[in-house]
Amino acid sequence: MMDQSNLESIKVAIIKHDSVREGLLEGIKNLGGMSKFVSNEDQVFLKINLRLPHGFPVNINFDVAKTLIELCKEIGVRKIYVGSYPNKEIDTKTLSDMLDLSRYFKSIGAELVFLEDHDKFPLISININNKEFKLPEVILNSDKIISVNQISVDPLFKCTLSLLNSYSIVPYKYQAIQKIVRPGKDYLHLDQYKKDLVSNILDVFSIKKPNLVINDMFYILEGAGPYIYKDSQINKTNLLILGKDAVAVDTITLKILNVDPLKSDLINESELRGIGISNLDKINIIGESLNDTLLDVKFCVNKLEEINLQNTNIKTGRFCAGCYNKAYHLLNLMKTHMTKDLKYIIKQSFLIGDKPSEPENPDNVILFGDCTINSTKEHSFRAITIERANILEEAKITLKRAKKQRFQKKIKQKSNKQILELFGCPPEIPYCIKSLLNYYGKSEVPNLNFYNQLTDTYQIQKTIHKSG
Repeated sequence: MMDQSNLESIKVAIIKHDSVREGLLEGIKNLGGMSKFVSNEDQVFLKINLRLPHGFPVNINFDVAKTLIELCKEIGVRKIYVGSYPNKEIDTKTLSDMLDLSRYFKSIGAELVFLEDHDKFPLISININNKEFKLPEVILNSDKIISVNQISVDPLFKCTLSLLNSYSIVPYKYQAIQKIVRPGKDYLHLDQYKKDLVSNILDVFSIKKPNLVINDMFYILEGAGPYIYKDSQINKTNLLILGKDAVAVDTITLKILNVDPLKSDLINESELRGIGISNLDKINIIGESLNDTLLDVKFCVNKLEEINLQNTNIKTGRFCAGCYNKAYHLLNLMKTHMTKDLKYIIKQSFLIGDKPSEPENPDNVILFGDCTINSTKEHSFRAITIERANILEEAKITLKRAKKQRFQKKIKQKSNKQILELFGCPPEIPYCIKSLLNYYGKSEVPNLNFYNQLTDTYQIQKTIHKSG
């Protein structure tokens, strides 16, 4: 028999309510009240999602954040910080200026921290499993961590679990996966990229575990996510999943989404490491019944070929999870922001992976990633065969009026110049966008050029903030 304290530590509340605020209050009450998670005079760090300036549900639900901050203030906490590291191509200050985040959080008694400002928020080096990570001191020194995670579909992990939310407490530099080929190991067959990613995610998670985890499923982005794309749809479920054990909360979240937790790399590795509970027999579900809250959600496509991109033929070979993830986002971004551009690109091919099949047409061939570039060196699309009539021979035959005699033709091959190579393993999205612009020309892809100008604005603001 488990003792009561152990039982309480693996309670998971499933709440369904018409109001996200009232639902959250009910969930906290069912778990024993806010005093179970924070104490008087605590410094609390509220870890939220900050991805891109797309607003909700890509980022946080402000009603959830506001309710948690009010509950913490009622307990009498000393300080409430709010923050996260966003995507590589943008910083917190830019997002704050666009979404008015800093002013909003200040008005409700919390401080949005710009974690990229390492002068004000220095980093502390942590070594774990022979790897170095650097975490902001403000997070490490906080007495309690509350993780507020917005659930959306995700191409690598089915959905954006709270374990993924914890990963962005380190700068992007320490999130990026370096390609390390082990002797005697097939990097692609083993999908070593994803193994290394899962390992890093759980390493970071174990450094500073959250004391309270909220998986916000009140609204869920499905179809294409976790960003807002053309194929994205918002599904209102009225559900919140919360508890103290992040692995248990994520396990129940997957079950509600009809995903087998045993098929989740993150959940399985968590169980092996003993850093959380995924055994349903050991999770005490309170609130709604699990069977009564099951959802039928449309997840991201399983194959890149299923992304229906106009006038584009997609060919795949073997690829790692990193290239798959970046290609998924690039293709969805193109589908979303190049709708009119693609109408005038008569034909293009997108090749990814090791030894993809030949494109049907040698015009406008996009090679995504180092594996694709290196494994197609001998492909026939690399050279164009040109047949030209022998002009001298043709003149002689004309003079002899020998119309029935066949002209001999010269066969010549030249390098195909209509190829765009996107280097990297995996290539970064901003680099891909600029490469596409240079290849087609800004006038040929005006929609993509406009999108690029917007992202350049983010980068300019980012540079100004850092120089200032």
